[in-house]
Amino acid sequence: MQRLLNDGFEAEVRQQHLLVHSVPYVNAKREVHLGMLVCKYVEDAGAILPPTAPGDDHQVWWVGGFPCRSDGTPLTELVAETRPQEFHVFEGCVAQHRFSNKPEEFSSSGFPNHYEKITHYVTLIESQARALDGDADARTRRIIEPREEESVFRYADTSSVRAEIVATSARLKLRKVAIVGLGGTGGYVLDQVAKTPVWQIDLFDGDVFKQHNAFRAPAAATKEVLRERLKKVDYYVRLYDPMRRGLVPHPYCLDDDNVAELAGFDFVFVCVDRGDARKTVCEYLAGQGIPFIDVGMDVVMDPRTLELDGTCRVTTITPDANEHLARSIPMDPDNGDALYRQNIQVADLNALNAQLAVIKWKQLFGFYEDVARSCHTAYTVATQSLTRGETGKEGSQ
Repeated sequence: MQRLLNDGFEAEVRQQHLLVHSVPYVNAKREVHLGMLVCKYVEDAGAILPPTAPGDDHQVWWVGGFPCRSDGTPLTELVAETRPQEFHVFEGCVAQHRFSNKPEEFSSSGFPNHYEKITHYVTLIESQARALDGDADARTRRIIEPREEESVFRYADTSSVRAEIVATSARLKLRKVAIVGLGGTGGYVLDQVAKTPVWQIDLFDGDVFKQHNAFRAPAAATKEVLRERLKKVDYYVRLYDPMRRGLVPHPYCLDDDNVAELAGFDFVFVCVDRGDARKTVCEYLAGQGIPFIDVGMDVVMDPRTLELDGTCRVTTITPDANEHLARSIPMDPDNGDALYRQNIQVADLNALNAQLAVIKWKQLFGFYEDVARSCHTAYTVATQSLTRGETGKEGSQ
């Protein structure tokens, strides 16, 4: 990057991508225009990975028309990847083309660094513009002021960059999400939501993180931590704070007196095992038009075989699909499976319940495709079956 700046290139780094502006190119009408090169610029523990690293490559994105030779014919050396739509590289950066070209000297090993990669593509494209305009030069020596990009993460989300889903991940950049209940399922919900760009995650739970909780929670708590008798919310904030900001603990349960604290949230995960608490929270959220997902589990033991059977349920309520609330979400005061309440170790079902809920949440906000648009999903252990139903106003399926 410093070599590019020293050479006078109009370069900057944004969201783990290297951008080089004002690259002269020729269009089909033999006119000289300016385009922009974009490529991955992936950080790993403070160091920038070379283009030969796994997850990177020798390709670049191009913002602008297709570069041509000085006579107006396409520059065929740029092997273009074509798509029916534009390339949404990351939020605020849309490219029209993606090119692949390696000089013979790097054909087997790949570009050794980003400087060689960028200057190769600039030379290839710019040389045709210079044939028409001797002053055409990508080295404008203009300085781009660094952008203070806000991020909830304490280090860059290189996973989304490597997978080329930065623009898709940005759809989850909600302002405030709450998780009510941090038992087994709620903890795994947090584990997934914490790795998304949600600005603020509020955690509500009044219980202490005890030894039996450690066996159905993400990660591994030490004996020293268990002896601290931390509230669950404080335990989880400590666990995920090294990775991200924006975790807000609320070391108490929600009831009729304080449920209004959920006002203004963009989304809520309800992960409680008491029917009366579920009723209070769910009815308030539905009344306020706040979309939410309620999760639940029902585990029973066969007294003859001592084998467990159970169901994981995920119910989605939105302002446009809420008629099924009363019939799909159990809200009786004594509701709840006795074995589950005794903290029977079902970490795998807790994790599965959470993953199904998070997948549905991501579908609601356009991260995953959602063809069925179901509002109620249940997984049954004994038959390994996944069923869906309730599509709000459209009935069930």
